[in-house]
Amino acid sequence: MVKNKVWLVILFAVAVYLAMCIYADFGTLLLALKGFNWIYIPVMIILTTVAYFIRFFKWNFFLKSVDVHLNLKDNLFVFFSGLGMIITPAKVGEIWKGWLIKDINGESLGKTVPVVIIDRVTDLIGLILLSLLGILYYKEGAYILIILIIIFSGFFAAIKSKTISSKLISIMEKRAGKYSKDIKTMHLTFEKTMEAKRIIGMSFVSAFAWFFECLALYFVILGFSQFIGIIYSTFIFSFASLAGAVSMIPGGLGVAEATLSGLLQYFGLTSTISVGVAIIIRFGTLWYGAILGFCVYLIFKKRIIGESPKEG
Repeated sequence: MVKNKVWLVILFAVAVYLAMCIYADFGTLLLALKGFNWIYIPVMIILTTVAYFIRFFKWNFFLKSVDVHLNLKDNLFVFFSGLGMIITPAKVGEIWKGWLIKDINGESLGKTVPVVIIDRVTDLIGLILLSLLGILYYKEGAYILIILIIIFSGFFAAIKSKTISSKLISIMEKRAGKYSKDIKTMHLTFEKTMEAKRIIGMSFVSAFAWFFECLALYFVILGFSQFIGIIYSTFIFSFASLAGAVSMIPGGLGVAEATLSGLLQYFGLTSTISVGVAIIIRFGTLWYGAILGFCVYLIFKKRIIGESPKEG
């Protein structure tokens, strides 16, 4: 079943990129790619990898804040294996990291799954913060940001409200089956991780991490001998990433690419160059992470999970 879904995602990706090539005119796109300065590919990969390690710091901080402790080797395995799930809708598949931790040390899902969710929430807030840098240049995007802010506000209000949260807990316990005992633990974990200073601080850490991927876009554009300022590049990448996330399409495929190429054209690049930029930056910020995640899991699974003593 999982393998079938992976193949469906890959086939969908092929269809998306084929459509983009047709739109950009395949022959013209090939000429543009031949003129690309490929030295910017390792630059893009390095910047993306730096972003991953900054996010690892945030992930580790949230785990420790709820008394979940893994040694560095195990935690790096969990975090980077989770990157294999970035091709799921809004990266919700990263919840799998909770099961990996359970396999390693038996930790309750009620403590680890909320950490994954809050980690993703701060990622999205970080993207919103970066998107605000360019919203003056593209006012149409304000509607998406407003909707997301309202959704997040409702989420936080529901967790903090004793009345709403108790009703939600009651409903979820009835439907959770064998995981019903984890529901209250999840709520307590959410309350711990959602302290204002933690959310605000880690959202800025997320914004800092995303900024490295925005820089990667800036350099990829330079690779085509084009120029768009860092503020514009930051807005374009962060806004396109948000659009892909809220679309709930696996990996934001199609939506993120279309938003990237559309905004690049809006700010002056040709359709051919815009599509070339979108394809390369998505390789470096989506597919590189997914491939890295699967490789880490497949190579180190037996060594990490096999060696780890189970608790409880």
